[in-house]
Order: sequence, then structure tokens, then C-alpha cells
Amino acid sequence: MKASVKLFLALLMFLLAVLPFLVIYDPLSKAVPFLPNYDSPSWFVPAGFISILGIVILAITLGSGDKHKPL
Repeated sequence: MKASVKLFLALLMFLLAVLPFLVIYDPLSKAVPFLPNYDSPSWFVPAGFISILGIVILAITLGSGDKHKPL
């Protein structure tokens, strides 16, 4: 797998991590008083699980290519 494709997949994994972070941040912002209050929409929870599944699939894809070449 080319290095540019690996880099793109790694960046996509980081971008997919935004939704699960926002799902976790919603109750955390209500519990901790110094954090800004954030109210996430209800569709963020299923979208967060789907993005976690996407991250796992991308990690497997990155791990299965070119086992003897470093990133």
C-alpha cells in the first residue's frame, strides 16, 4: 500500500474520532461545571458507533497491507 494512501486512511481515522468524542463530551460537559455546556443531537449516538466501526475497519485495512515495510 502506498504511503499516501496510508496517510489518507490515518487522517480519515482521526476525523472519524470526532463524533465519538462529542458523544462522550455531552454528559461530561453537564457534570463538570468549568466545561462549556454542549447539547449533542440524538443522532450522534448511533453515528458515533458507526464511526467507531469505521475506525476499526480502517485500522484493520492499514494493518493488513505491506507487513514488512514501515509506515
